[in-house]
Amino acid sequence: MDRRDIKYYEARAQTINLEEITSDEYNAEILRLLRDSDPEFTGLYIQNHYEDFCDFVVREGDDLGWLGYFAGQNKSLNTLTIQYLPQDRQQVDAFVRAIKHNCSFQTLEFINDIGDGFQSLGSL
Repeated sequence: MDRRDIKYYEARAQTINLEEITSDEYNAEILRLLRDSDPEFTGLYIQNHYEDFCDFVVREGDDLGWLGYFAGQNKSLNTLTIQYLPQDRQQVDAFVRAIKHNCSFQTLEFINDIGDGFQSLGSL
């Protein structure tokens, strides 16, 4: 994955096919809620397997740059919980570069061992 800046995402955000940048319909719906700043969607929980309280399940085919961009631009999101980040440094870097633009976060929570992905959170 090449390094994309904020202008790349801004130019494509409203026309991107969410199903093409995610692993399934459920993750695409989460991206839609984030993109549209749905006022009912105030917390994002990221995990690597589905659980009742999980929102976004990171799998092969998920572009974390887009997840970060939509979360970073969202105005109603106040809680971000990360239980899993992949070992792919480029994916994590893209995610972190994008989410640090969000000024509405009130709570950032890291649960369990997020592996080497934690090292990429330094700029956050």
